[in-house]
Amino acid sequence: MTFTVLSDDNVRQLLSELSPSDTRQFITALQGGLVAYSCQDEQQYQPERSVISRPSGQRSLFMPATTPQAIGVKMVGIAPPSGPTSAASEAAPPPPPALRSVLTLCNAAGEAIGILNAAELTAFRTALGSMLLYQSRKETANIVVFGSGKQAQWHIRLAVMLRAKDIRKIVIVNRSRGRAQALIASLVKDSHLSWPSHIKTYQFEERNESLEDLVADADVIFCTTPATEPLFRAKFLTSASAQRKTRYIAAIGSYRLNMAEIDPELIKIMVDPFGIFSQHVWQRHIAVDTREGCLQEAGELVSAGVDPGKMLEVGRIFGSQDIPSAQTEWLEEGFVLYKSVGVGVMDMAVGHQLLQLAKAKDIGTTLATF
Repeated sequence: MTFTVLSDDNVRQLLSELSPSDTRQFITALQGGLVAYSCQDEQQYQPERSVISRPSGQRSLFMPATTPQAIGVKMVGIAPPSGPTSAASEAAPPPPPALRSVLTLCNAAGEAIGILNAAELTAFRTALGSMLLYQSRKETANIVVFGSGKQAQWHIRLAVMLRAKDIRKIVIVNRSRGRAQALIASLVKDSHLSWPSHIKTYQFEERNESLEDLVADADVIFCTTPATEPLFRAKFLTSASAQRKTRYIAAIGSYRLNMAEIDPELIKIMVDPFGIFSQHVWQRHIAVDTREGCLQEAGELVSAGVDPGKMLEVGRIFGSQDIPSAQTEWLEEGFVLYKSVGVGVMDMAVGHQLLQLAKAKDIGTTLATF
């Protein structure tokens, strides 16, 4: 059995050189994996992830997954938290990544077919999940991104790759001005991305406006930070001026019950049948990657007391034979909140697609036998 090894450099090269056609193939693969999970009884064959916490603060995650054709597991190591970064060190190089991971893939018989450094893969597949609903939005001129790490980078890259002609402005909100500016510079100078000249990019402090005005003016908001407090207050979007438009929000950075990127008060209003957003949120639903995962790890949804029946899995949206016109209208121009905490089938789908792309481009190390 042929066995392929993809290093971090290999994965970065493959993903940095993606064409729009390649990207849509990844979207199709990821969508198919989530549809199988939600609509084809695959959920029952997915083992629960395991989390091990040591006294030092170091945490280990084990995320197994299976499909009819394959089995696999992603192992994630999360380093103990470091002390706060001082303003004086802001210009220094960023610290080593706190999270490292590896994905091992086998065929249905258990024969190993590949191992991939999953650091870049995880950021990419998470952002790709946000794109599933984003790509159908009618309005995406003004994008606000909270965070400046890999997740932020991939959300911006994919949004531009898929909808460049419809985007006019991207503003990055981050505590470190230096990191935000470095992210902007890397995107604009990326030869593979060919940054469109009509898209203006800003670091928030460069804008002569309040955070409330920035958020209220956004058509799309990508939240990509492991925040323990909401990134903006509910009132930023419940004011009379903010209600003049709807928006798409993807919140993918927080992944524990003590974390929250979105104000639970905002979510309570979104799912309130008599709330101010009742005409803009289809049947009071919050879109999620998986209901079970969000019930266990999505702090803002649990804090808001969202009825599990109102957590609509993305796979169920795309797996439905007949989508109600009201639902389509909501996805295209309503108020949509998508929450993701990740699930192993997402890694499997993207990992297999990466192996195929690597074979086509002759990238990586291949062993005839393993």
